[in-house]
Formats: sequence, C-alpha cells, structure tokens
Amino acid sequence: MQKNIFFEVDSDVYEKFNMALNLSGDTSEKAADACLRWYIAQVFENASKEYTPKVSKQTDEHKDFYGKALQRIPMWALKPNQYNHKIIKAYFMSIDIAGEATLIMMERLCSDKERPDLYVPTFRNNYSQMKLDGPKSHGKVFEDDGERVWIWDEVEETLMQYKGSFYAGEE
Repeated sequence: MQKNIFFEVDSDVYEKFNMALNLSGDTSEKAADACLRWYIAQVFENASKEYTPKVSKQTDEHKDFYGKALQRIPMWALKPNQYNHKIIKAYFMSIDIAGEATLIMMERLCSDKERPDLYVPTFRNNYSQMKLDGPKSHGKVFEDDGERVWIWDEVEETLMQYKGSFYAGEE
C-alpha cells in the first residue's frame, strides 16, 4: 500500500535534489523512498548499538530472548530467496573471501543486482533487524562493532549446523 508524505525543504536543497534527479534519471518518488529507507536503516542501526538487554540466564525469559532466531534459522536455511537467508549467505561468503566479515563487504555483496542470490535492496534495514531481539525484530543473529561482524554467541551453534544450506563454499 502506498502512502503520501508531504514536507518542506530549503529551496537550495530542492534545486540540488532536482539536479540530482536529472543526473540519475530517477523519479522523485523513487529517490524519496530510497532516502526514507536510508533514514530508517540509520535509526535502527543506532538503536541497535544502544540496545543492551537485561536478561538473567537462569530464567525462562532467557529462552524467549533469543529463541526467535533459533526457531527461524532452520526456516531461513530452506528459503534462499528470503532476505535473511541472503544476508547470512553474505556473512559466510565474506568470511570465505576475506577471513572475516565486515559490514561494508556484506553490504557490497548484497547490493549487486547481478547476483540475485545475494541481492537485498533494503540491506541496512534487514541487517539492523538481525541485530535486535525485540518483539518486532527478525531475531538476533549478528553483532558488530560498526565495522567487523560476528555471529551472536547465543545462536552460533544452531547457525553453524545450517551453514551448508546458506553457503557451501566458493561460488
């Protein structure tokens, strides 16, 4: 479903926006959509850096805290067209290529339209959702330091069990 948004911008920003549209050949709707998606991704990314859950490992709450990703990883492994699958595949491919996964490398892999097996047009949004374990998140799989990316300890064993379904090596 499409929604309309109206807002005012400085005239200089508006002129430069129109010049950029002429250079890119994009429509104003497409450019605005890309800007909004970028903004959402940045906010989620910043929120995930500040997110520090308070959970006791001795309670049943702990199972609820990370259970979402543990339950979803086997399903993601079977659905190669799903964005979560593609992002996990990019993680393992980054490790294979460079010996470590970085946010930049994963984003580059997922931005190549020529690779439909990896292409995720909303990479930042989806990746950010995979760093949170909230009620509306995809389930926490990754942690990062702003550059390097690693698997969250709580799901590592399960994810490694399904690694071959996500990435089988050099492709």
